Amino acid sequence: METPAHFTLKQVAESIRKTIAERYSRTYWVTAEMHKLNQTRKGHCYPELVQKEDASIVVEMRGTIWKQNFERIQQKFFEIVKEPLHDGMELLFHVKITYHPLYNIGLEIIDIDPNYTLGALQRERQETLERLNKEGILNSNQNLEMALVPKRLAIISQADSKGYSDFVTLLNGHPKRYHFNTFLFEATLQGDTAIKSIQDQLKRIQKVQQHFDAVVIIRGGGGEIGMHCYNNYELAKAIATFPLPVLTGIGHSTNLTVCELIAFRNGITPSDMAYFLLSIFEELDAPLDEALMKLPKQIQHLLQGTKNQFDQLTRAFQQEVQAALLLEKNTFHGMVKDFEFQVKHKMTHSNQILTELRNKIRSSSFYLIETQRNRQENSVNFLQVHTKAASNSARQTINTQITQLIRILPRTFEMEWTKLEQSEIHLKLMDPTVILQRGYAIVTNEKGVLSAKNQAASGDELKIVTEAQELKAKVK
Repeated sequence: METPAHFTLKQVAESIRKTIAERYSRTYWVTAEMHKLNQTRKGHCYPELVQKEDASIVVEMRGTIWKQNFERIQQKFFEIVKEPLHDGMELLFHVKITYHPLYNIGLEIIDIDPNYTLGALQRERQETLERLNKEGILNSNQNLEMALVPKRLAIISQADSKGYSDFVTLLNGHPKRYHFNTFLFEATLQGDTAIKSIQDQLKRIQKVQQHFDAVVIIRGGGGEIGMHCYNNYELAKAIATFPLPVLTGIGHSTNLTVCELIAFRNGITPSDMAYFLLSIFEELDAPLDEALMKLPKQIQHLLQGTKNQFDQLTRAFQQEVQAALLLEKNTFHGMVKDFEFQVKHKMTHSNQILTELRNKIRSSSFYLIETQRNRQENSVNFLQVHTKAASNSARQTINTQITQLIRILPRTFEMEWTKLEQSEIHLKLMDPTVILQRGYAIVTNEKGVLSAKNQAASGDELKIVTEAQELKAKVK
């Protein structure tokens, strides 16, 4: 059998390379996510380019950026977006399709359009806003009511951040030394890691929300890419639905992010947010300053007016009192004279009545005393007679009863003694020992003595007690 015509693998690979080179001779603009940059020590990059649908990778292809191109692309990208290239970015690549016998089909990246990246961030921003609006939570945080004096602040920032340092310095450096209670919840504030980091700190704050009046998220300035995390839907939703007012001062951007738009209040910089909080204290403090300036004069004027009014009232009161006293004095003298006349008249009349009553009482008392004396004498005589008769009758009755008791008691004792002897004989006959001597036995099971209510059943173990012995039996 003859060997068929064939090609070596190298020949096939070379043919594919030539075909692809002829078919894809020009360059193309391709959108993809740079999953990993994969920069080498020599300066070349071999990024992994992917396309995702529903969070799943549907296409993956190898890319190549030679050192000289990478340095140019990186510099141009940083000048426009103020951030270096990094993993996970959606980019617009200017590519040439290539084939390598060892590395298969790939894309040689000639350039990257930084303006497309800015546009992608804007699209994410718009999609997040529309989604929050559709869910009805776009203005939820802005509709909250903040404390009249928001002095207890939960700050989400980095301890070594200049923005945090400026913010705290301004709050504590006011000439009037307004007092703020601040607590730092440290978080990453830039890039993709900031999303989860800020969300975690918001969850911590929510557990102790009763200790705070507001939440302040602050960071220093940065490029647009560094702030793309603030257009993320999950982070924006966490801020929109947070139960405390959220204040933001996260950079110098002129194009506000979603988190800034939906926050209770936003400032371009941390310093702006500090000035806003201080302005609340100043607005409340200004009327007090004005009042402190006016208060001494107003008090002095009020006291002088009150003193004048009091003096006038005092003089008028003294005149009224003197007139009232004079009138009452005259009235009182008239009443005293009238009273003296009435008393004298009543005394004369009363003396006459008393004299008449004295005479009547004197004659009536003598008659009553004689009458009572006669009645007492009659009562004493009557009691003497009847008491003697009653005593004799009671003595006869007692003697009769004693005689009857002497006659009846011996017979009664004899009858009762006979009853006791009969009861003793009956009890001896009922003694279980006597009954057993007569041939009877006591039969019991585990429930007690056998009876109509406790009858033996098959299998029961019985105990039989006679006068002479104790037996055990089993019912069959």
